[in-house]
Amino acid sequence: MPPNRLNDVAVTDFVVNQRNGVKGLVNVISPKTLPSRYIQLPENRVTTEKLIIETGKGKDGLLSPVIPVIDVSDWKNPNVAEEICEAAATLGFFQIVNHGVSVDELNELRAAGRGFFDLPAEEKKRYWKGSSVSETAWYMTSFNPYEEAKLEWRDFIKFEFRPHLVDFAATWPSVCRDEVVKHSHRMKPIGKNILEILMNNLNASIDHSKEQILMGTLRMNINFYPECPEPKLAVGTGRHSDINTLTLLLQDDIIGSLYARYGDKWLHVPPVRGAIVVNIGDILQILSNDRYKSVEHVVMANQFLSRISFAFYCGPNNDSAIEPLAEVLENGEKPLYKSTVYSDYMKHFFERPHTGKKTIEWIKLP
Repeated sequence: MPPNRLNDVAVTDFVVNQRNGVKGLVNVISPKTLPSRYIQLPENRVTTEKLIIETGKGKDGLLSPVIPVIDVSDWKNPNVAEEICEAAATLGFFQIVNHGVSVDELNELRAAGRGFFDLPAEEKKRYWKGSSVSETAWYMTSFNPYEEAKLEWRDFIKFEFRPHLVDFAATWPSVCRDEVVKHSHRMKPIGKNILEILMNNLNASIDHSKEQILMGTLRMNINFYPECPEPKLAVGTGRHSDINTLTLLLQDDIIGSLYARYGDKWLHVPPVRGAIVVNIGDILQILSNDRYKSVEHVVMANQFLSRISFAFYCGPNNDSAIEPLAEVLENGEKPLYKSTVYSDYMKHFFERPHTGKKTIEWIKLP
């Protein structure tokens, strides 16, 4: 496919049907301009005027918001709980440091993740979604390339952790398997600590039933964003809120391309060395009856450097019933959401392109 023939049909065939992904497009074709298949509609682009660029006092004399960085070296410190709950109720995002995972361990994970995307194309294709050699790992490009009018500038591999099954990771790519499994062991207790704090704030304790709703399913994405010839026209990951309870994200430590919605603008989530980014998912917003906020976020593309990130998702079992907690409603508060089975919620989300928060709006009561 010569560069002068980068029409939509050819791009779709090479990237999706031939399973080369956007990294293959960059490596093999090296387009100097953005293929039209990736040019987002103006309303879906994150332009400079939509960004909250600086912190400090604005023209109205008010302080601009800042994503808090919370020291969690002492999980029992009441100030830690207060900061986490405040961030969960307002911005929906915060970062944690001194969480017990070393910078070296995080860098080893980054290297292993890049190792997968540097594999020969034929090796990566073995994991393509729908025909993967593994039942618990699959590779894909964009978000839902078979339904999207415009593609996202991203490839990813998703892993599902099933520790109750023997050798659930045996068929994972050997280049990153061990580091991914080790990272899940590190993230699970961190996620549980955060969820316990958030539940305590709702006067709810985590028994076995609630644990299955809060973190009965654990998954992880390794996201890869290649260099993009015209990043202002593209999007790395489109605007969406996560449909789980909690996401623990290791983002790139150099390229700050993650933005969270704040009103009608986008707030930068800057790289902090050694930090884990935490964001609230839709399910926590539903369980808390809107006390906690899941927030739309977006990833921008970069012209000069590739970017990699690792999103660890805590979420319900597929057959869990999702609805506001009884503890939240015990004083007669009206539920804001109808009960739904989590597998139905996921199906509604994954069958469509990224569309902001339309999935949670789907089950909101009038």
